Amino acid sequence: MLKQLKVSRRFALRGALSGIGVAMWLPVLDAMCNNNGTAFAAGAPLPTSFGIFFWGNGIHPEHWTPPTTGSGDAWALQKDMLAFADLKDSVTLVTGLDMLDAMFKGHGWGVVYVLAGGDGNICTVTSDIDKGGHEFETANSTQYMPTVDQVMAPILHTTEPFQSLETGVLTYTGQNMGTVSTNLAHTGPFNPLPPERDPTKHFNRLFGMPTTTGPSPMPTDISNKLRKSVLDAVLADANRLKMSLGTVDSQRLDSHMDGIRSLEQRITGMTSTDPGTCTTPAAPPMTLADMTARSGAMNDMIAAALQCNLTRVYTHLWSGARDENTYPTIPINSEHHSLTHMDGPTGPNNEQAATIEGYIMTQYADLARKLKAKPMGAGTVLDQTLIYGISDLAEPSGHIMSNYHIVLLGHAGGQLPGNRHVRLPGRKVTELVLTLQQMMGTKATTWGSWDKTSKTMPEIFT
Repeated sequence: MLKQLKVSRRFALRGALSGIGVAMWLPVLDAMCNNNGTAFAAGAPLPTSFGIFFWGNGIHPEHWTPPTTGSGDAWALQKDMLAFADLKDSVTLVTGLDMLDAMFKGHGWGVVYVLAGGDGNICTVTSDIDKGGHEFETANSTQYMPTVDQVMAPILHTTEPFQSLETGVLTYTGQNMGTVSTNLAHTGPFNPLPPERDPTKHFNRLFGMPTTTGPSPMPTDISNKLRKSVLDAVLADANRLKMSLGTVDSQRLDSHMDGIRSLEQRITGMTSTDPGTCTTPAAPPMTLADMTARSGAMNDMIAAALQCNLTRVYTHLWSGARDENTYPTIPINSEHHSLTHMDGPTGPNNEQAATIEGYIMTQYADLARKLKAKPMGAGTVLDQTLIYGISDLAEPSGHIMSNYHIVLLGHAGGQLPGNRHVRLPGRKVTELVLTLQQMMGTKATTWGSWDKTSKTMPEIFT
């Protein structure tokens, strides 16, 4: 077994649950790596993963922008980013970036720009956009080009079970803006990859595996309806494997399985709040506890998926562009989007909107913290990950497309030093996104159709 493991990077525990085959993919164990834990035993590099964390309605710079730039102690996290205090070494905050000539445009234009670099029509100033004839804030809106995650996914995918994974938390509430309202990832026009917002369904997708091919679906709830754990099904295989492992790997395997067991127990009874196409009475707003519990379960599964190399690309949609959800137990009972437009750049309503932003960042930090807690080789999953944290607008009250704040997390396999605030007024978001693609090993030399560029952003490295 150990000899096989030394050359296998896709080892999975397998078993049967009520006649249905299940699989639990393993984290990268020391036995899979070289003696330094810096690569697989056969010489291949440890996997690096790319993710997007997206939230709607932009940010309020007065709660975000550090007064100084630089690395290490030269800069300090501001109010809405204090959740990253214990993760600062993995944070790269990029501020000051613009879309085109930084003129007025709305949420729909912003989400098309930051995720896909535009709509495919070459534009150098904002007034050029309308010449393309596309819609951006109606029911006919979409991503007219593939989003950056779906540009990367087929390039980075090798033998992982999933080319990409899409998750979300809040059901979209707000103006119908077509497919960009409720989805983040798109492979092309009107072809979104819907995020899974139901933790139970996502768990079963990741950890259940049919034994036969064909149209017969697997049970919709292996872990809960059948009252039997996926871990129970693979326990015998795990015990056989542990006989061939060293002490550290045995402990790591136990910890991994305990984490999956805990997650199974936590998500029991969780269901999606999305009513789908059915006509049902309006559900009461989620409480903060519900949001937090759902978010935490999804973050656990993202971390497990990356640790076990189930995918190398994922997207996580906290809330959609122009989202109007409420956050009643913060307590804020007014709609998020509306709050950003009541007072101009400052005022009590914008203070409430900024409080919502700070809460959302606690959930982004929770994801990063869970990635950091999972070992991979000599480091952690967060060390091997690059997350693009982005919103649709720069500063929302005026819809002026200037001064985007982008929160990068992770070290991309040692390429991104972290603990850095880089401020580049007037530079373009497309330059940063091209840089991220190149960091992930793609051969991209240009990016975008609005602000199409071949220029990268080396400032984030030094």
